[in-house]
Amino acid sequence: MNSRGQVLVMFIMVLPILFVILTLVAEMGYMHIEKKNISSNTYTAVEYYLENLDDLQIDNKVRLLLNKNINDIDDIEIKNTDDYVEISVTKKYKGIYNKILDDNEIIITYRGLKKNNKIIKG
Repeated sequence: MNSRGQVLVMFIMVLPILFVILTLVAEMGYMHIEKKNISSNTYTAVEYYLENLDDLQIDNKVRLLLNKNINDIDDIEIKNTDDYVEISVTKKYKGIYNKILDDNEIIITYRGLKKNNKIIKG
């Protein structure tokens, strides 16, 4: 009895499932890289803000810095108080599996304390 046809049929049945799993893994990896990029750039923006507190145009410079380094930012929120500065970056993630993963928005927030120039994740 020749089983080559059976193996081919099974392979064709399993191939779409393998394709979905591989694209899901790739999508999650890309989303993780995007979160790391946003986090790193937000951290750098808070550092820059703390180093240049006396600059009157610092808010605009930080927004420009973030927009240059992160593509398609939806919102940049800068909160400046007497004790700390807080920068929050929001970006909608446009992926294939947004509805399945239910994680279509990336929000990264860092807070920098002015007294000791310490940066904490908010």
